[in-house]
Amino acid sequence: MRNRRAVVCGAALAGLLVSGCGGSGEARPRDVGKLLDGASTRPYSVQLQATSLRNGVQVYRSQGRVNLNGPLTGRLDDQVRGHPGEEVVITAAHVYRRPVTGGGPWQLFDAATAEGGIPTKNLPGYARLLIGHGARAVDGDDEGTGPTWRLSARITPADLKGVDPVVAGNLDGVGSVASDLWVDGQGRVVRVEQQLHAPDGSAIKNTLTLRDFGDPTSVTDPG
Repeated sequence: MRNRRAVVCGAALAGLLVSGCGGSGEARPRDVGKLLDGASTRPYSVQLQATSLRNGVQVYRSQGRVNLNGPLTGRLDDQVRGHPGEEVVITAAHVYRRPVTGGGPWQLFDAATAEGGIPTKNLPGYARLLIGHGARAVDGDDEGTGPTWRLSARITPADLKGVDPVVAGNLDGVGSVASDLWVDGQGRVVRVEQQLHAPDGSAIKNTLTLRDFGDPTSVTDPG
């Protein structure tokens, strides 16, 4: 799976994932750092969708429910262009995969293979990294959780080492990453976009969206 996940990350790397709104006269805070500092640290679950486009063509999509603010765990359906779709179960220690059609035995991989080019395990850290690289909050789209604030900055894979070294390694060979990130009024990251060029010159766009926040879900090793 390390190789298979490299395909997923490679899909994002070559060959791996706005208007303001709000009530009239509403005073909207722009200190996203304070929003992040005040966000709940309790674990939660969220509906996730991640996509990767290469030269405008979708080469990867993953969607399902994951737990955050703790170990990254969850259940997803993955689709890599040109490959059969797969069921994915992520536990704190392992990733399990098998074809969506036909079932069959689960393949077992290290938990690190669940990560791609966006540091899903540490989205608040990613937001703080962008702020540290000069991002200033501007009004963002309503991403389904109310008004948001968008941060934009250009970073390098080396900058990500302190946020998530696995993700930094997945982006090895990329020059720089144009990053946009949306934070809602509760200090939660609800959307991330990355635009970059793979070593072969391919234009890559990775997008992560988070919706339907709720209590953590139970995830166990599949039988």
